Amino acid sequence: MLHIPERLRGSPLLVLSSFLFALMAFFARSVAGRLSVGQVVCARFAIGLVFLALYYPLTGTRPRMGRPGLWVLRGVFGGASVYCYFVAIDRLAVGPATLLNACWPLCAAILGIFLLGEQVNGYLATGLAATTVGAGLVIWSTVQGDLGLTPGVGAAAGALSAVLSGAAVIALRALRHDTDASSIFLSFCVFGLLFGLPFAVEDWRPLGADMALPLLGMGLSSVAAQMMFTYAMAHVESTAAGGIITQLTPAFSWMLGALLLGEPLQPLAMVGAVVCMGGVLWGTGLAPRLLVPASRPSP
Repeated sequence: MLHIPERLRGSPLLVLSSFLFALMAFFARSVAGRLSVGQVVCARFAIGLVFLALYYPLTGTRPRMGRPGLWVLRGVFGGASVYCYFVAIDRLAVGPATLLNACWPLCAAILGIFLLGEQVNGYLATGLAATTVGAGLVIWSTVQGDLGLTPGVGAAAGALSAVLSGAAVIALRALRHDTDASSIFLSFCVFGLLFGLPFAVEDWRPLGADMALPLLGMGLSSVAAQMMFTYAMAHVESTAAGGIITQLTPAFSWMLGALLLGEPLQPLAMVGAVVCMGGVLWGTGLAPRLLVPASRPSP
């Protein structure tokens, strides 16, 4: 199996997974309106299962389900969250949908305190708040006209996806003590596919050849992002610490919109990007270590 240096196992992998999640959202938005949400959800998880069908024989490993109940809950919460998230992308566009979904660390941090006994120190709390505000500024700057955060199915689905994501991550963190990343990802794909299948059958639309590449890009980026995310969450201090770094996903979504969709680089977006990155540095403890010099020995 691929060996990942210890210094890269936590925060660096989460940064990369955040970019890939933004790429997944971009691809999902590119087929919005042409395919039903159920079809897009099923495509994502079907590609994930194909990956695992190749992964296990190549690595000589097998799925491990030490706690089946928790394993199932992780898949159910995760699958439901993805469906709601894709409904938000379909109704609100990728920017505001990503912003709503990016609130999941707030839900996960609260659940982590009560269910896992995790503690949120001052750096984590202020860092989480700063990155959330920064990500909101970045996305809000790209929203124009009727694509704003208006009440409706899309906004409700985006908010619900954040709550479900928080619950799914709590289950993931609990499982990572004795369950490997691929086994957790298997739960995500199996129950996500089962969740999306009835909606796909109910609203089936013709698949055009021009949709193959966006769907493949969405599936592959989501597989890579989810595997990295699941692996890395076992190597961060707490659920809140990991959640801070994933707040980069909305910022990356804005960047992709600017580069690939020609969205203007507005001043508010630049301010938000700075706030977002500053929150990540502060919340992970890097900025405090840089600002406060190490203690010197007494003369």
